Amino acid sequence: MENVLGITDYIVLLAVLSVSAWIGVYYATFAGKQKSSNEYFLADRSMHWFPVGVSIAVSVISGIAFLGVSSLSYYKGPGWWVSALSRITGGLIVATMITPVFYNLKITSIYEYLERRFHPVVRYMAVAIHILTTFLVLGVILYAPALALNAVAGLSMSVSILTVGIICTFYSTIGGIKAVIWNDLFQSFIMMLGILVVTITAVVKTGGVSEVWSRAKEGKRTDLLLDIRPDPTVPLSVWPTLIGGVFFVLSYNAFNQNQAQRFLTCDSLRSAKLAVIFGLFVQGLFEVAVVVMGFVLFSFYYGCDPLRDGKITLPDQIVPYFLVEVFAGVPGVTGFLISAIFCSTLSTVSTAINGLTTVTGEGLVKRLWPTLSDGRYTTIMKGVALVYGVLLMLMAWVAAAAGKSLIVIAQRIVALLGPVSGVVLLGMFVPRGNTKGAILGIVTGLAIGIWLLVGSIAYPPPQGFGPPISTEFCPSNQTDPIYHESLETTPVTIPRDTRAWIYRISFLYQGLVTTLSAFLMGLIVSFATSNQFAGNDSIAIELLSPVLIPVYRNLFDTWKYKMHLVNTNDKDTQVNDTDKYGDSIIDQNTGI
Repeated sequence: MENVLGITDYIVLLAVLSVSAWIGVYYATFAGKQKSSNEYFLADRSMHWFPVGVSIAVSVISGIAFLGVSSLSYYKGPGWWVSALSRITGGLIVATMITPVFYNLKITSIYEYLERRFHPVVRYMAVAIHILTTFLVLGVILYAPALALNAVAGLSMSVSILTVGIICTFYSTIGGIKAVIWNDLFQSFIMMLGILVVTITAVVKTGGVSEVWSRAKEGKRTDLLLDIRPDPTVPLSVWPTLIGGVFFVLSYNAFNQNQAQRFLTCDSLRSAKLAVIFGLFVQGLFEVAVVVMGFVLFSFYYGCDPLRDGKITLPDQIVPYFLVEVFAGVPGVTGFLISAIFCSTLSTVSTAINGLTTVTGEGLVKRLWPTLSDGRYTTIMKGVALVYGVLLMLMAWVAAAAGKSLIVIAQRIVALLGPVSGVVLLGMFVPRGNTKGAILGIVTGLAIGIWLLVGSIAYPPPQGFGPPISTEFCPSNQTDPIYHESLETTPVTIPRDTRAWIYRISFLYQGLVTTLSAFLMGLIVSFATSNQFAGNDSIAIELLSPVLIPVYRNLFDTWKYKMHLVNTNDKDTQVNDTDKYGDSIIDQNTGI
């Protein structure tokens, strides 16, 4: 398609991106200069909860979420809004039960917890899963918005990928976590302003709020605001959106280095808790705002759907198409709104670069070169961040070469983080959890996750889910005015094999399944292989969730367990906390 952006649009787009780059330069040259690893990775644990909370929120709202959730709301109904409730619920759980453990340990990489609690093998299994899933998802996060903008606005896909990739790699590399967090704060305002401009404009042009609601009701969108059907194959009913959403928060916000590293930068535990609660609340608000945007766009295009009418080729192009159609004649507005889409991608990719660099430095570089000076280590990590930025850009072109199949995989790949969540929960909430249980838990959860992933690709959801899409008022007046469109653009045959039913469960349940399978397998194996009455088991208090420590103390006294809780920070009660790896502070008869 011919490029519809004018000179003013490019100036506005360049100005927004230049601010992001300047923030990186500021923190690299004036504010601390990022000379120590503690400052580079954790901002010297000096951050206020407000910018950290906003960073936690917007780093999840990627370009795929910005475009994908709005199109999901447009074509499949607004049921995703319930995810806001899961974000709030998950935020309270993470803040009270998870955050104190990670924060009080004063660790940089959250996977170090798995090494202290279990064994280095468990840590490296988690790191491998983290790196794999990050590359798969981030390649698509860079590629998908670029594809949409290329198809609708004529903006070069290579230019989009390189622009976003170079800018976020630049400020992440030189400015460290401070540059990432403050950029997220700036980008959040651009993103929200962009959502509001699109939504308000669509409401006005549709004829007001009452007309939007009337059209949505005629299009049966309002019927799906609160879908309580218990069928697990209904993707956006209340149950998977709420329950599966809580497990998404655990996998993606609590036990994912890319997100958890943010609350570790706070200046106190209280600030860290506030950042988590506020951040996930704001994340819910963003997601509701994007749902409303898609809901309003459906009313705007009621009777003449651009996808069915052939104006666009993918559902995710609905927002860029609206920008071009409505704002093309207004200088600078299209450029600003496209910059909002870019900002949503920038915040997520910079988060990933910072997280990948951290786990590589703490888990590999420090292990290989333990005597490396802190200054030299920080310099090397900046080089590693640069390499990761380049690799993520290359992954975007891999996604482009793979086409839509990789996008479908990436939408479900986050579920593979579930096994790590299950094992961390085992460590924090089950004192008897041991290394054998953790390893077999990860393997089991990962195997089930891959099985469900492959099965969902082999048996895609059948066509016909979702409310009707009308084209009866289109100028072309196509012969089939009512059409039930699937998010898949190729026809899908409903499989006759009843065994395929399991693969059609809502994608929001898959994280729950992988998390619980890892946790339960770890629980069973741990109890089967540990000697509960050996008389010499000890558990470090700081490795358990503080909410349940009083419960465990009472249980141990009641059941006459010989296991005892130990405060390793108390010199009078400190146990021998050094094994051959120098890190383990748990004696759990692991056998490894």
